[in-house]
Amino acid sequence: MKLKPVILGVFAASIFKLAALSQSAPVLGAQQDATATEQDASNDRTTTIMLSDRGNLPIPTNLKELKVLSLNFWIKFRATNQQVYRFVNETAQFHAYTQVCKRHSLNVSMTPLLALSSHYIQAAIPAHYDEPEYGLLEPLSTKRQQEFLEEMAGELYAFEFGYRVAEQTRTIADSDQTKKAYCLSVEGDFKSSYIALKATAMRRLAELDNPSENK
Repeated sequence: MKLKPVILGVFAASIFKLAALSQSAPVLGAQQDATATEQDASNDRTTTIMLSDRGNLPIPTNLKELKVLSLNFWIKFRATNQQVYRFVNETAQFHAYTQVCKRHSLNVSMTPLLALSSHYIQAAIPAHYDEPEYGLLEPLSTKRQQEFLEEMAGELYAFEFGYRVAEQTRTIADSDQTKKAYCLSVEGDFKSSYIALKATAMRRLAELDNPSENK
């Protein structure tokens, strides 16, 4: 089973051309039995990333190394002004604001924002991969592949959230404002951001739940 054309055809085009994502996060390959779990475990025992001739891009040899490479890919593309990355970045930035500025007047529910962020990250991850990465995922069961994507989505969002918390904390430290003054000064902007993010999340999640209605 050739994974590369399938995954890139479905997801890379939709992500990097900013088409709407209308399917659940991808599952990458053939069903396998319990031996896939054993292979998965053995894959994680070593961490010896090799360099290839593909622009010195590391070739992962196990799932731990694939996670490291996935984070590097995310960092490489995260600053692009594309829908997937922009939504995740803005969600993490707002989420960080609620952590740094705990006293605010907003009635916040992060659930829809986090759900769409997770979906977007899970869709973006395999769009970065090439044959060596698919070679590690293909032997795994469909369930284990999905678990890997969900784990990566959680780790990448945690990275983005932590980065934004540190960024806002540094902004306050470098300013002449107290935390209270800073939080008051940005509350209006973050209120507007939250309203827009929630509206987008609710609309896209509804579309994902009922893809037939979008045809």
